[in-house]
Amino acid sequence: MKVSTKRRILEFTLMKVSIKKKVLVCFFIVFAGVCDAQTPTTVFSKIAAYKLRSDFMMMRDTLQKIHAGLYRYKLKADLDRIFDSCLVSIKDSMTLGDFYALTRFAVAAIQDGHSNGRLPDTVMKEYVDSIKFFPAMVLFIRNRSFIFCCKQNDALSESELLSIDDHNMDTVIRRLFSYIPSDGKIDSRKNWELPEQFQLLYGTLYGFHDRFTVRYKTQKGTIQTAVLSAESIKDIICAQPFPRPVRYLQLSYPKSGIAILSIKTFSDDLLLTTKENFAVFLDSAFQALKEKNNYKLIIDIRSNQGGNDGNGSRLYSYLTASPFMYYASKETVNEKFSSADHPELRKQQPQKNFFSGKVFVLQNGRSFSGSAEFASIVKTNHRGIFIGEECGGAYIGNTSGYESMVVLPNSGITIRIPRIKYTMAVKPIAPPDRGVIPEFIYYQNISDLGDHKDVQLAYTLAIAEKE
Repeated sequence: MKVSTKRRILEFTLMKVSIKKKVLVCFFIVFAGVCDAQTPTTVFSKIAAYKLRSDFMMMRDTLQKIHAGLYRYKLKADLDRIFDSCLVSIKDSMTLGDFYALTRFAVAAIQDGHSNGRLPDTVMKEYVDSIKFFPAMVLFIRNRSFIFCCKQNDALSESELLSIDDHNMDTVIRRLFSYIPSDGKIDSRKNWELPEQFQLLYGTLYGFHDRFTVRYKTQKGTIQTAVLSAESIKDIICAQPFPRPVRYLQLSYPKSGIAILSIKTFSDDLLLTTKENFAVFLDSAFQALKEKNNYKLIIDIRSNQGGNDGNGSRLYSYLTASPFMYYASKETVNEKFSSADHPELRKQQPQKNFFSGKVFVLQNGRSFSGSAEFASIVKTNHRGIFIGEECGGAYIGNTSGYESMVVLPNSGITIRIPRIKYTMAVKPIAPPDRGVIPEFIYYQNISDLGDHKDVQLAYTLAIAEKE
């Protein structure tokens, strides 16, 4: 999530609507919070082809007019071919769900993690109240699928899902990934985002069935099959694998000579909910570190999806003794911002109580937007050793801020379009369409998640002790 200091939301719709920017939350939580009874009059009803073509052309035209990073990773000719192909595929009337999938595919082709689409709230309510889905919570680790929990058949919990109705999961994952937006060619973020959309996307692309035959591999390595009955979302939810932290900012000392600085958000709005202050916390934390001798510092930015401009550079200002550049440029399709109006484009100054010891950055595929920007600056200045997964945001920058929420009038689908192209002040590395890749790659497995064991942090502590 990215919030600009002069953030605006523009609305493109026939009716005035109020849109609020929210932190992305788990698909299951979104569904669980919807309870108004509805009949499925909209979910499977069809919309005339000419209306859908009009909506698609409106989406495409608006993207071309205001998305500053539209051609950052794809040539215009290549993206035009994808959009043209999607448009000509609308030959007959389509259900809203099928058209939603089509718009998701087109938007994901941009390869921008801040661009996305969502169904109208009323339609989401119909899905919740009236539709039954694949009856297990599925997580994705390194492009493989695992059943986190299945209330209907507990024997499947923590097993690897190999196929559903003879659809090999390797093929399913690659197909579903093409509907998940992410910066460049970063798959790590898609692994984290897909669980939120899996039930809806799988049903839309492969059909909403009453029963599913699954092949799975147990923890002991045996291949087994099971037949599951479709269930409503409220009956699928059996656990929360990634609970929201009680506090987003913490400093701890797990071992002598090692400190952990946990930074789980850069969002001032989120910090308000826990009565935390980013600037005050950092100054206090680094003052405490300055009073320690010969300490090593682990900065944990896992699942930090970004937040306010300035918080990333503020964090880095405690890690250097020299002035530094953070952003190289910020621009829209019509304007390139100057440092006179945007202090973030000026040379940033170090803090007096900066930390000069060894730094280790622990990240995952949901380290995105502002936290990915921070990772890029640490990487380009050789200021830390990275551990965990490839971060979810691109090394070179992102397109975010000043978001426009485009409501397509015939389908009611909302397309989120970021309008500022951020380019980081980094040295070129290859490939440019990836995130910061750790020196020490380490993933949690499904059993670790089920047992709530933080093996990534334990591994990081072991590396810090040796380095």
